[in-house]
Amino acid sequence: MNTEKELEKLKNIIKENKGKGLKQDEVTKAMGWSQKLRKENRDLLDSWVDSGEIVRNGRGKYNLPENTGFVKGVFNIIKDRFAFVDTETEGIFIPKSGFNGALDGDTVFVKITSGDSEDKKKEGEVARIIKREKDTVIGIFQKNKNFGFVTPTHSFGRDIYIPSGRMKNAENNQLVVVKITFWGDQDKKPEGEIIEILGDPYNTKNMIEALIIREGMSNTFPEAVLEEARKIDTDIKGEIGKRRDLRDLPIITIDGDDAKDLDDAVYVEKLKNGNYRLIVSIADVSFYIPEGSPLDAEAYKRGNSVYLVDRVLPMFPKEISNGICSLNPGEDKLTFTCELEIDPDGKVVSSDTYKSVIKSAYRMTYNNVNKIIAGDEWAVKEFAPIKDMVMNMLELSKIIREVKHKRGSIDFDIPEIKLVLNENGKVEYIKNRDRGESEKIIEDFMIAANEAVAEKLFWLEIPTVYRTHEKPDLERIRTLNETLSKFKYRIHSLDGIHPKQFQQIVEDSKEKGVNLIVHKMILMALKQAKYTVENYGHFGLASSYYTHFTSPIRRYSDLTVHRILNSVLHGYPSKKTVIRNIEELPGVCAHISKTERAAMKMEDESIKIKLVEYMMDKIGEEYSGTIVGFSNKRVFFETEEHIECFWDVVAAKHYYEFDDRDYVMRDRDNGKFYSIGDKFKITLVKASLAELEIEVVPNFLIEEGQLVR
Repeated sequence: MNTEKELEKLKNIIKENKGKGLKQDEVTKAMGWSQKLRKENRDLLDSWVDSGEIVRNGRGKYNLPENTGFVKGVFNIIKDRFAFVDTETEGIFIPKSGFNGALDGDTVFVKITSGDSEDKKKEGEVARIIKREKDTVIGIFQKNKNFGFVTPTHSFGRDIYIPSGRMKNAENNQLVVVKITFWGDQDKKPEGEIIEILGDPYNTKNMIEALIIREGMSNTFPEAVLEEARKIDTDIKGEIGKRRDLRDLPIITIDGDDAKDLDDAVYVEKLKNGNYRLIVSIADVSFYIPEGSPLDAEAYKRGNSVYLVDRVLPMFPKEISNGICSLNPGEDKLTFTCELEIDPDGKVVSSDTYKSVIKSAYRMTYNNVNKIIAGDEWAVKEFAPIKDMVMNMLELSKIIREVKHKRGSIDFDIPEIKLVLNENGKVEYIKNRDRGESEKIIEDFMIAANEAVAEKLFWLEIPTVYRTHEKPDLERIRTLNETLSKFKYRIHSLDGIHPKQFQQIVEDSKEKGVNLIVHKMILMALKQAKYTVENYGHFGLASSYYTHFTSPIRRYSDLTVHRILNSVLHGYPSKKTVIRNIEELPGVCAHISKTERAAMKMEDESIKIKLVEYMMDKIGEEYSGTIVGFSNKRVFFETEEHIECFWDVVAAKHYYEFDDRDYVMRDRDNGKFYSIGDKFKITLVKASLAELEIEVVPNFLIEEGQLVR
């Protein structure tokens, strides 16, 4: 019996029954099951109840969750203050009081408490936890004589009881990892045992270790995975003859100064007909990693590399990511190449994908390529053999960029900070991540290759992984318009929404100097890009076909696309392969979309940990800040150094109230109000590692004696 098909059949039967529940005998009859297999039928129905696919009421009737007031989804905690339960079609807001023991990543049933089908802003509370994503919790240990408690550092809702024999010699106030042995009920607290002692809860190294454990990640690889990596045959002499040989071309890699996993190389030449030949050669990771192997299984589990503030959690062991597959200069390397011929108007005249072998001529950095472009005397002399090619790259990049611009691609200009750490792991200084011409060149070339591969697979009608970015919801655009109106902007024609409308606002806001706020507001209104089997296109890039092909060392999506592309290089794949992909790829897409979101959240939190630590000895210092947002009790600022902080209006003597209609914070005592984009001098008053928050007060509060403190 195909249980998935049977479940789908039952769901359709219940829908046709106008949402009315069915007793077991009614289900058995409607499904055409044997009455003799009553126990087996009941076990199958119970398994679907346990997994949250259907529900059973007190009268023994089976129904769909949505017919009984429940919604099934994945519980995602945001900044430890609230959560969203994400379903296939919406996100339901959950206040902290409605967590009811749910942890980040759990699959839950939510009961809707406000909002309706026409209202995108639904709120709810967790009614039942269907599946626990993790069974470990991080917390601070409080020791008594014969027992102890662990207070979780991340939202859990309840302390965890630790019996005396399960303390693992932990000391009072230490940060520990607890394995839950009993999840608790109405009468009893959850119970657990300490499995790891991390130490001082406010040592930032320990905090990042806790973050890694909390998210189910690891600094290390299983021994079976490392053993397989060590045994990989690196002799490629026999393989070279089967591939297109590009070793005579001065192909180069361009990466950051500290990058070690070099997975893309580029080459450009100007042809006699005036067109450009662009070669994008990507590390052929799929050649070395068999599907289903321990290495492949671990890479799938991780989904992507995670770049934390003080370390990298790679998708593959360093033997592969920094060695075998990294396109290090002067070494013969196996690659997967996308070759394009592009005319001076940016039209792709021809496109080809093939297996190749390259020998990178230079390991270039963004910094040095930018120096060549700027005419730096040392750089021009040092890299004389590729100087002309770099200038051709710049020409082609600008042509590709202009094509993207004409079709409406949105180029956000949001400053990104980089924390530079010293040898002790402390922040030495903060700098802005530069985005010079060399960074744009690589971005433009990678997008061109990704689009070409996606378009090829689309027209071959091959099931594959697309990188999609859907149109924004109309409700979110209406809300965005309310805020944009403060800057005299508006998105028109909501029924025929097009990225060019956003592009024009983004560009105009740059000229007016309000891009920092406007760009962030637009980004928050847009949907998050994800991986799908269906080709929805990429709204932000204004692209009809897009995938991820260019980073298989650090993204499982790209490795999957390489394997699919490889299956069509010499003909159409077998029917068996196509059917397998149709069945498996939706699950792959859902998984790697989830791991990507988890990685982004971890990366942001690791930066916040170090940033708060950096600010702790700067209490009393003055900064220039811009208002970037509000909540009921807080005004959010961003400093000129792009550090996010907040002012707690409750700490002022005057009574402040957030006006969500005009989107301002009003001082009810004197009538003044504060708007998005207003600039103030602010003073740092608190940097808390416990809450991961940076608190400031506007200087006028101090000058006017408005502080309660």
